[in-house]
Amino acid sequence: MSDAWPRVLILSDEGPQTGTAGGLLLHRLFRGCPAGRLRVLARHVPTIGDGLPGVTCRKLLPPWHRFEGSRFHRLKRSLRAWGLVPPAPLAALDALLEGFAPEVVFCVMQHAQYYDTAHRFAAARGLPLVVAVHDVNDEFEPVYGWAREAARRRDGAFYRFAVVRLCISPEMERLCAARFGADGSVLYPNRSEELAPRPLADAGTLRSPGRLTVGFGGNLNYGYGEALSLLLPAIRGAGVRLVLYGRAPGPELAALAAATDCCEFRGFVPSAAAWAGIQRDCDAVWLPYPNPAGSMERLYRHHFPSKLPEYLALGMPVIVTGPDYATGVRWARANAAAVVVASGADQAEMTALFQTLATDHAARRQLAERGWAAGQRDFDPAAICAQFLAHLNAAVRR
Repeated sequence: MSDAWPRVLILSDEGPQTGTAGGLLLHRLFRGCPAGRLRVLARHVPTIGDGLPGVTCRKLLPPWHRFEGSRFHRLKRSLRAWGLVPPAPLAALDALLEGFAPEVVFCVMQHAQYYDTAHRFAAARGLPLVVAVHDVNDEFEPVYGWAREAARRRDGAFYRFAVVRLCISPEMERLCAARFGADGSVLYPNRSEELAPRPLADAGTLRSPGRLTVGFGGNLNYGYGEALSLLLPAIRGAGVRLVLYGRAPGPELAALAAATDCCEFRGFVPSAAAWAGIQRDCDAVWLPYPNPAGSMERLYRHHFPSKLPEYLALGMPVIVTGPDYATGVRWARANAAAVVVASGADQAEMTALFQTLATDHAARRQLAERGWAAGQRDFDPAAICAQFLAHLNAAVRR
């Protein structure tokens, strides 16, 4: 049956859990899997209440794992590239499985020693391997120059061995195909199925008469806080009130933290509460990339912001700003009738954008309707989960 789950072993840096951003994506993908058909071996296992009910998770710490938290981490990763780091013994993996007999191995291409272990185990046991690629891993695990090409060759062997390769964006798929010589499939980040739009007609009325209120949900890292700091003059110039849910800005974002005249910081709350607060109190939501992106450029060219599918599900106008090469901006420009998109590099342009949104009530209603429809077309969570299950079953059949 197409809706039957195979027996899946997740052998990865982290497993399905609600406590981390990457774990949350896995939690949503695997939430329909019967507990008896799933086993997790990972470094980051869920705490009580964060994982999938009934699923057995075992902590896996490969040899030399302590070097990851030391000043020798780059040396350890460089030695790994040349095959000089001892692997996790297969017998130890079998013991952790406690008799569980997987039909397919799944891992995220994150933390090389873990996806090396998944590769080795799948090859030794004659099992198909499915890989998800959310980020360019060598951005997060740099090696010395003398190991760079060796690391790329080793990563390529792993990627080509996988029978299904799930990339988070079309740009990521093209990058991996060019680097490693194998095609993949695109599987966008999946939002919560519980996230529902507010009445779309609500977008026609400002929450605070005469003043536009814009919401931002999530962490301020990956450059988002920097972008908001740079655009404070436009926010103030248009009289915008910015409502932020997430952890407070750190000292590197002192200007943003001090902007209490136009910014309201509501702190870190569960995501459902944040979205409900934004729907209740805001007129639009904003995905702000810094422009220019500086050191974040390579990341922006290939990742895909999980925030965007969530924003589009709220039934509100969505603003996306940043350089044209950022994947979220590329999607926005391809769907310009459904979102507001701008470079974010010009203060006057941003001031005018906010002022237009504040005064054009019909445009806000239209954006809410078209944004919701575009989000359902590209990021429907039920469709993404069905695609994922189909990929797992296809891997087993191969």
